[in-house]
Amino acid sequence: MGAQGEKIYLNALLAGSLGFITFGWDAGVLGGILLTTEFQTAMGFPDTTIISMIASTFLLASWFGCIIVATLGMLLGRRTWIIIGSLIQILGTIISTSSFSYGQLIAGRVFIGIGNGFLTSMVPIYVAEMAVRTNARGRGVNAMIAAASGGTALAYWVDFGMVFANSQAVWRFPVAFQIFWSLCTIAVIFPNPDTPRYYYAKGRIADGDALLERLYVESITTAEVQQAKLSILASLELERADTASLRIKDFFWDTSEMQAARRIRTGMILIGVAYLMGIDMIFYYMTTIFQVYIGLAPLTASALSGAATTVLTIANYLGVYFMERLGRRTWLIGGAAAQTVFLAIFTGLLSSPGPQTGAAAAAMLFCWISVFGPTWGPVTYVYSSEIMPLRYRHLGFALSVSCQWVMAFITVFAGPIAIANPSVGWKTWIWFLVFNALAVPFVYFFCPETRGQSLEEIDLLFMSGTLNETEAARTLKHETGFDDEKTKSLDEEKTKSLDEEKPKSIA
Repeated sequence: MGAQGEKIYLNALLAGSLGFITFGWDAGVLGGILLTTEFQTAMGFPDTTIISMIASTFLLASWFGCIIVATLGMLLGRRTWIIIGSLIQILGTIISTSSFSYGQLIAGRVFIGIGNGFLTSMVPIYVAEMAVRTNARGRGVNAMIAAASGGTALAYWVDFGMVFANSQAVWRFPVAFQIFWSLCTIAVIFPNPDTPRYYYAKGRIADGDALLERLYVESITTAEVQQAKLSILASLELERADTASLRIKDFFWDTSEMQAARRIRTGMILIGVAYLMGIDMIFYYMTTIFQVYIGLAPLTASALSGAATTVLTIANYLGVYFMERLGRRTWLIGGAAAQTVFLAIFTGLLSSPGPQTGAAAAAMLFCWISVFGPTWGPVTYVYSSEIMPLRYRHLGFALSVSCQWVMAFITVFAGPIAIANPSVGWKTWIWFLVFNALAVPFVYFFCPETRGQSLEEIDLLFMSGTLNETEAARTLKHETGFDDEKTKSLDEEKTKSLDEEKPKSIA
């Protein structure tokens, strides 16, 4: 029979968190070893361009992994993709750890990236679809992002500890340790089933019924379990009723009944913008930023890097606790506004280098990180995983996360080259500042609130036209407890959002 009730969800959450630690670990582990003599010797003292290639190849490969999931996602279950991704990461880590040239290291990071693309595309969907309680869904996805931050912090502190060693273990041990997290992910998720929504979407009704009984610890004939089942089936029926396939033009102006392309587009832009705010530039090159551009001593720079990632982790977990106290829009708009202020001050201080301005710039960077931690770091993942229609959930979320990796690749590859250019230098940060500022109006005008609503209720938030009058829509409203007041409120918000969208053609 296996695990029952909350235990299934907690196993999914733990497995997802372990999977995301590998994502965070990779972001942190290189940042602390790039300037070590042992790493430089093994890689043949690479120049800035080669260093950028080593760091950014992982990100481009992660994008490719997302595209694979977007294309083939429904062929395998959410759980299966996570296991395959972890195995590919293990292979890539073995290749990377045994490297004696930057070419071999890049090849290993390609495999790690592809596996990471599988995990980051499927883990949030898996955890969100396993959540029985709506107030657990946001916190659960948020907790995984916090785990990624924890992985980054752990990697930086391991790097800091290895600074005192005098062998190739200085960098090979931290890189190799990623295997441990991948093995833990497989061990935890292996006994767990796939999600009920996946089973129903594939027509495996008996498997879906059995899993709902295990999740609710009730018979399928009880009212609560029947309501959950009928809501999922009604949502699927609505999506099938909107028979038009996704069209390219819908991604610019979506006139379909279920607004599937608009929802995918919103998720892509939201996550893409989050990773144009500067987070990858900061975490892949944090020690370098502190040491080279702010002017701190190497040991101080390494310690501050560990401290900064620890601040991010603490901020993430505070966000987990308070996640459902505020709406998704409030977190995102407030976070972007505060980040804009701190990054503007940071950029201004970098324009006038010196010991005092360097210390102040470091303080502003810590403030920016502490705001990003509970807002744009996790909430973009939460929101994007929530708004995707079930029929296209694997496709939509994979494409959204793929935008993260494309934007991160541009940032991590081009950022250090731009900063090293004397004619550009500190002005590079203006690029990131612009996206922090643009995030505020985008969320305000194009992202309706989703807090407190089931995944099936969110379909009603976006649904328009004749589908509202179908039997499936009426069933979904009845089973999810939609009353006239709530329906009216959602209709007003939907109308406002669509009115804002039309003149712009894109969101």
